[in-house]
Amino acid sequence: MDTLVRLSGDRLIATYYGAYSTASGVAISLGNLAVGALFDTGVLWLPWAALAATGLSCAGLVMRLHRAGYLAHRPVPVSG
Repeated sequence: MDTLVRLSGDRLIATYYGAYSTASGVAISLGNLAVGALFDTGVLWLPWAALAATGLSCAGLVMRLHRAGYLAHRPVPVSG
C-alpha cells in the first residue's frame, strides 16, 4: 500500500487505490481464465511455464521500479 502512495506522488491517492483495485480485479479474473484455458489444453508443462514467466516478469518490473528510484525510502514528516 505504501508503494502505491509513492507511485502516486502523494496526489489523488484514493483515485489511485480505486484504479488499482479495479485493475487488480480485472487482471485476476483474466489471469484465472487464461490459466484455466492452459490447463484444458492437456499440455502439462504449459500452465506452469506461463505462471513462472509471469512471476519472473513481475520480479523484473519491481527491480526496474527500484532502479528508477520509485521505491526509494522517503522519511515521513512528523507533525506536532
